[in-house]
Amino acid sequence: MPVALIDELTQLYEVQKIDAQIYQREQTLKALPDGEAEKKAAIELLKRHDAAVAQLQKDEAAQRNRELELKSIEQKRAAVHEKLYSGRITNPKELGDLQKDEEMLDAQIGKLEESVLELMEQAEASRTHEATIGRELARAKRAWQDTVARTKAETARLQQELAALRPQRTEAATPVDKTLLRRYDDIRQRREGVGMALTHGESCSACHIKINNEEILRLREGIELTNCGNCGRILLWQQE
Repeated sequence: MPVALIDELTQLYEVQKIDAQIYQREQTLKALPDGEAEKKAAIELLKRHDAAVAQLQKDEAAQRNRELELKSIEQKRAAVHEKLYSGRITNPKELGDLQKDEEMLDAQIGKLEESVLELMEQAEASRTHEATIGRELARAKRAWQDTVARTKAETARLQQELAALRPQRTEAATPVDKTLLRRYDDIRQRREGVGMALTHGESCSACHIKINNEEILRLREGIELTNCGNCGRILLWQQE
C-alpha cells in the first residue's frame, strides 16, 4: 500500500477512535432518563394520596358527628333517668311514659355505640391507608428527585468530556484529505458512528463478516480505498 494512503488511513483511524468516544457519549446523553416516568408516578400517587386524605377526613367527621349524636342521646337518657327516680314524679302514667322513654333511649344508645365502633374502625382503616399512600408518595418523590439529580450530574460530566473531545477531533481530522473525510463522515452517519474498520484476519472488525478475496487483494496492494462489501465501512489493512 502506498505510504501516502497508509498515512491518510492511519490518521483517519485516529479520527475514528475519537469519533467513537464522541458517539458513545452522545448516545449516552440521549438515553439518560428525563425523570418523566418518575414524575408521572409521583403525580398519580399524589392524586391517590389526596383522595385518601379526603376519605380520612370524611370518615373522621362522620365518627365525630356520630359521637356527638351519642352524647346528646346519653344526656337525654340521663335527664329522663334522673327524673324517673328523683321521687318528684308520682303519677303512674307519667312514670310509665318516662320508663318507656328511657328504654327507647337505651335502645338508641346501643345502636349508636355500635355505629360509633364501626365508624372508628373505618376511620382507622382510612388512616392506615392514607399513611401507606403517604409513604409511597414520599418514596416516589425521592425517586423523581434522585433521577433528575443524577441525570443533571451525568449530563454535565458528559458535556464536559464532549467539550474536550471535539477539539481533539478537529485537530486529528485536519491532516486528512477533505474528500476522504467527507466519504468517511457519510458512512459514519449511516453506520452508528463507525465509518472505518480494521481487518481482523480476513474479517471486518466492525461487522465481523469475512472479506472477499477481491477486497483482500485490493487492501494488500493498497492501490485504492476499499470498503467492506457487507457494511460499507472503509477498511484499513492490519498486518498480522
